[in-house]
Amino acid sequence: MSTKTNFKRIALVAVAALGMGVLSSAPSQAVIPAASLSLTASATAGTAGLVAGTASDSSTGATVTVTFLGVTAVTDSVSLSIAPKSKPAAAAAYPQGLFTLVDTSSSTTVPTVQGVTDPGAGANTLLTAYTTVGTVESTTAVGIGVGATGNRYVTASFKVHMESSTARAAGSYVYTVTATPFDAAVAGGIRTASAVSVDVTITVAAGSKVASSAYSKATLTQGSSFAGVIGGADSVVSVVSTAATTTRAVIRVDLRTSTNTQTADESVTVSTTIGSVGNSAGVAIGKNVTMNYPVATGYLDVLVFSDGIAGTATINISSTSVTFAPKTVTFYSTTATKLAVISGTTVLGTGANTMTGGSAGTIGVIWVKATDANGNVVVANAAGTSGVFAYSSSKTVVTDSGTACAYNSVIGYHTCSLTGALAGSATITVANSSTNENEATVKGDKSVAVTVTNANPATLKLAFNKASYAPGEKGYILISALDSAGKALPSAERANLLAAGGITATGSFSGTQPTLSAVTYTPAARVAAVDGINSTDAVAMIEFFAPYSGTSLKITATGGSLLPAAGQVEVSATATIADSGAAALAAVTALATTVASLRTLITTLTNLVLKIQKKVKA
Repeated sequence: MSTKTNFKRIALVAVAALGMGVLSSAPSQAVIPAASLSLTASATAGTAGLVAGTASDSSTGATVTVTFLGVTAVTDSVSLSIAPKSKPAAAAAYPQGLFTLVDTSSSTTVPTVQGVTDPGAGANTLLTAYTTVGTVESTTAVGIGVGATGNRYVTASFKVHMESSTARAAGSYVYTVTATPFDAAVAGGIRTASAVSVDVTITVAAGSKVASSAYSKATLTQGSSFAGVIGGADSVVSVVSTAATTTRAVIRVDLRTSTNTQTADESVTVSTTIGSVGNSAGVAIGKNVTMNYPVATGYLDVLVFSDGIAGTATINISSTSVTFAPKTVTFYSTTATKLAVISGTTVLGTGANTMTGGSAGTIGVIWVKATDANGNVVVANAAGTSGVFAYSSSKTVVTDSGTACAYNSVIGYHTCSLTGALAGSATITVANSSTNENEATVKGDKSVAVTVTNANPATLKLAFNKASYAPGEKGYILISALDSAGKALPSAERANLLAAGGITATGSFSGTQPTLSAVTYTPAARVAAVDGINSTDAVAMIEFFAPYSGTSLKITATGGSLLPAAGQVEVSATATIADSGAAALAAVTALATTVASLRTLITTLTNLVLKIQKKVKA
């Protein structure tokens, strides 16, 4: 900042200080005539647009205007202060009153206007910031000073309004605005005996209480408390049907007015076909309930309880003015009537065996869909445990006997991890008993034959998941380790399965380029529901997007130090990409052939019709 600019700012502050009475340079006999000081308030003070719960600004303020004769230039000033007088009984506190300067055009001189602190302490202490038209002051007092010319009338209009941090109840708020002259040339300065006051009223309307479908929301989440975002996506809720006072799900109802404010006040009616609802933890009221909406809270939590009936509940919610889309809650029985088995992989290693990581995390090698008599997925049995257990026909090969399978909410299946002990074969059966397979009331719809191997990796295999791709189509590069017999090995981390440099590709990819430089991979069995492809053999996947032009893709890699010397050789795989131009040309040619055939047929039919017409005439 330049020295010249600094001097200008110092001069401005000095001029303002003189105008507010901090400095004195006027003759002692020059004072503001008491008769010239007037203070008026607008007849319709602060009623437009202000409702309970909304922000207040100068557009909703009351207008006050102060006028006085400034005898001595620069030194004479008047302070405006605001004090609370009355408020609605429902209001806990007074919101602070604020001033906003709106007009000084009626003055016959150019006044100075600034915020001041403590106008009753014998001097108008200046704030550092100048006030301009439209600026909201953060204090409850302002000072209006005479400009550079004396013996001129000063007129300034302000909006008086309320700050927004204090809650405002509906009703009338009355504030007293006081104008007190200050004469820098008079001992004591402030002349309280000459002060004038006026009351301003700011009326806060109750606001609309009618709910609007445009802004009101109802959101469902599973659990004993609301765990979502108002107006967000509903959760998929599947809960046990066992009758209990435990809250199974919560529907948060948020009623809003047409101006998107929380002043809507309508009763809320909730009905459900299964289970019951309420609005207090541990208290189920019934299946068809009308509840009061807590306006002060700003939302209503509808609690959902199970009543012992299994099935899919439809929950309807409405207020006086708004009907929400029905919500769905599945109440499952704790008794599974069917265990549908999917085999993820049949090749196991010694030790713990799991499958794809995917979006579902680490899961077991056998998947089981447990359903009740209604076809709903059973998450847990009556004891609260999984209710699905794995048994091995040969405990020396696979040690599992009544091992609990874990439910995975991402995929909706129980998955069973198995432990291999010795190389060999075993048959795995799932059942709903944790103690004795033979006593189970429900068994899996099929058993799974598995083989345990402790063979070492011997060769590397590269492959594409398809032989050919359409232009731009998503595909996968598959990497696997094989034993000396050419059979895929189970899921495991394979350090240095590839030689340094990883995979080399001949041909280009579209979109995001795949990373091909890694040399260590963890192949795992893959299921389309999680990974996009099915592979019972353990493979590592690299996603890519095919090029847009017709060509071929070739990938090449060399076996790494994990493999024996005979396996440290180059392997490759090739896929073709359809030529979009050639395909389009072939389609056009086929269409042209079809059109020519149709024309020939039409000509033949026309000639036939003409012959028939001639015979009829004859």
